[in-house]
Amino acid sequence: MRLLTLHAVRLLGFADTQAVAARFSQDRSLVESQLIDAGVNGFVSRSTFAGTSGWSLSSLGRAENERLLAEELDSAGARGMVLAVHDDFTDYNTGVVSACSAFQLQAPATQDAMDFLIGALAAWRPLEARLTGLLPRFEGYSERLLRALKAAVEDSAWVTATDRDSFHRAWFELHEDLISTLGIQRNT
Repeated sequence: MRLLTLHAVRLLGFADTQAVAARFSQDRSLVESQLIDAGVNGFVSRSTFAGTSGWSLSSLGRAENERLLAEELDSAGARGMVLAVHDDFTDYNTGVVSACSAFQLQAPATQDAMDFLIGALAAWRPLEARLTGLLPRFEGYSERLLRALKAAVEDSAWVTATDRDSFHRAWFELHEDLISTLGIQRNT
């Protein structure tokens, strides 16, 4: 499905074909074909940076992704529900950003920050369940966040590191997923 392929590129920012396919558990060869077609249409481009090759979304691809997301949202009749989930999400977002900053700064209150992240995950779980009833592509964020928190017990880098599926990385992607689905701009 072109929506999932373009959306995976958007959420990942810059990713190889395997990562794009894995994001929504799609067949790699099908995704590769879709990416090539999307490249021909100017929606994505393939480049190499620091020895790593990957795909990124063009402005034309971003517009197409937004069109497909709006179509999906309207088709599922989910706009009101996603707006409500987004409103609940924003209640925690600022605190998550602050908690992650505490870890980056190695602030003395990191246990309080960890407790907040655990609470944010607990609050997110029922919201994810509501979303996946109409938009199954939202499934999996809770598990990713939980995996990161479990790993952070042994290595606090799992809270904010950019080289792995850290709590902050998954939360940031979730935020991008929500706002792009609604066609709104990121505030934080």
